[in-house]
Amino acid sequence: MERPEVLKSKPLVEAILEVRWELEDGPTPGMKRDRHYKLLLGKLFDSVKGEYPHHEELQTAEIPDEMTPYMVQHRFRAKEGDWPLLQVGPGVFTINETESYEWSSFESRINDVIPKLISAYEVPQALRFERLVLRYINAIPFDFSKADALRFLHEKMGVTFSLPESIFADGNITKGPIELTSQVVFRSIEPKGALLLNFNTGKMRNEQPALIFQIWFVSIGENVPAMPEGFGVWANGAHSIIEKTFFQLIEGDLAKEFASDVQL
Repeated sequence: MERPEVLKSKPLVEAILEVRWELEDGPTPGMKRDRHYKLLLGKLFDSVKGEYPHHEELQTAEIPDEMTPYMVQHRFRAKEGDWPLLQVGPGVFTINETESYEWSSFESRINDVIPKLISAYEVPQALRFERLVLRYINAIPFDFSKADALRFLHEKMGVTFSLPESIFADGNITKGPIELTSQVVFRSIEPKGALLLNFNTGKMRNEQPALIFQIWFVSIGENVPAMPEGFGVWANGAHSIIEKTFFQLIEGDLAKEFASDVQL
């Protein structure tokens, strides 16, 4: 099937790029710290405030940094309540986009901001990235109390989860699950990393019941490319794999529905 150029009713809830870097052991066993974090925060804001001038301090910023490793503490936006946004905390940085997401602008944005993050670090050569994640969260309205999610996944997305029919033979257990949580992970050769697919129950932003399906590309440890030199190639490769996977999952009826003006 030919891929639609535009999904007018796309299921995307949020697109996220997340990077993490190594933290050193803190003064207390089990705690982690980044001694350059406070300086990073100020220098990073100086470098991005032209495009993201609105600063939000989260409640986690009130907790000692050693107790909040990899937890976001601050957000930067173009204006209050607007997207996209940047988030930063000890050892973690994210770029988030919602309904207005388009890969071309998102790619340009992340390729612009990642070098600024590295330049803002007090000792850039000491910044050891340990994890890169490109993540897409999608939602399809679906009432698990009225329809069989496993049948929907099989018929609409080509995804099959099967159980022995004997479990349902006496009619005491109904076939359609009322809750679903399933995850599969596959190794990627190029870029080096892993493709992760997650299917679970959830809700739309309007609280409508939904089937949530997420597609991640993750590179950890030695699979993380040299930064920032290799980041652009990694991001483009990760996106290509996710995009191909997404369109293969929705091929058929869902692709037609997402390409129309009518919501599912």
